[in-house]
Amino acid sequence: MQKLENILIEKNYTYYMRTNEISNEVEDVFFVHEKSFTMWCAFPHVLMIDATYKTNMYNLPFVQVVGMTSTNKSFTAACAVISAEKSENYLWVLQRIKSMLAGCMEPRVILTDRDFALMNACEQVFPKAHKYLCRFHIQQNINKNSKRKFSDKEWKEFVRTFWTLCESTTEEIYMYNLENFEAQLKEADREQVYDYMKKSWLDPYREKFVSCWINQTINFRQTTTNRVESMHATLKSHFPSHRNTLDKLVLYVDHVVAKQYAEIRSTFETSLRKVMTHHKKQPMLAYILRKVSIYAIELLSIELKRKEDGLRAYGASCGCQLFTSCGLPCACRLEKLENKGSFHTCRAWRFLSNASPKPTMDSEQNRARSSLAYTIQ
Repeated sequence: MQKLENILIEKNYTYYMRTNEISNEVEDVFFVHEKSFTMWCAFPHVLMIDATYKTNMYNLPFVQVVGMTSTNKSFTAACAVISAEKSENYLWVLQRIKSMLAGCMEPRVILTDRDFALMNACEQVFPKAHKYLCRFHIQQNINKNSKRKFSDKEWKEFVRTFWTLCESTTEEIYMYNLENFEAQLKEADREQVYDYMKKSWLDPYREKFVSCWINQTINFRQTTTNRVESMHATLKSHFPSHRNTLDKLVLYVDHVVAKQYAEIRSTFETSLRKVMTHHKKQPMLAYILRKVSIYAIELLSIELKRKEDGLRAYGASCGCQLFTSCGLPCACRLEKLENKGSFHTCRAWRFLSNASPKPTMDSEQNRARSSLAYTIQ
């Protein structure tokens, strides 16, 4: 523990330790790399949280809190080693997270798996944040419960229909897809599977993972904790073995975070100097090229094509998913802006060249809409 604390001090981490009141033994350790905090301040809106094992010789759960940048890169916001995956441990970790943030920087969306201890802690510490469930973990649970009841072909069809249900863009479309889902299972004599899906997932949690509900808030299209899983894998790839002491674990985290920071800075430099060939062919994007992230421009480019192919050609409904989930102009808004010839006046942009690493005290909606163009200075 002395070596661990020396490393945390030497590497300039912000850290906290929780000790047992009776034995005085350390039970939980929370730590944040200084570069992690810089990135976290710039992109506080969406956090994904998950725990993993096989990172240390004591077999203690290792918790990673992960965010995403406007250039679609993941970063480690905070880490913790906890003695158990219980509500009191997660509660302490989340309280440490909250203690580091000003009120305007609290997360708007938190993604987790269906870990009741973590979900309860999130509800207590961040009651105003929207708490969503990871679709990937939902799929894994469904696999364990139901896959053996289907042939391979039937299972592929079941999964396809389930994901169509998850991607429902309105409540009306959700009800239509649900009827098809129910009819498909009952026709195949799978009523028990449908009952399980309804009781375990759709009735209690649909508002936490179905698009028509979760895309009503700024979530930057994050529907899984796969970014955290990827971070776990990246960190473990640096281990010579899984039996690390805690001070060595921190050194591996330090190496990974430094690499993330360099890569993220590089993506911003690329956005400032590079223009994709197909973006040049879209006049509406001319004003924002090299001013906002390439990722944000690519989302708009896709939406412009959808405007031409869907709204204009077939009179289809926009759905406004890009606007409500990412704060970027959706197809119908792009149509209006194009008609006015005033795309450059859109208040949604915060340019790469003058973005602040900390959110301003604007209205919540304007802060969220600006976030896809925040940079790290």
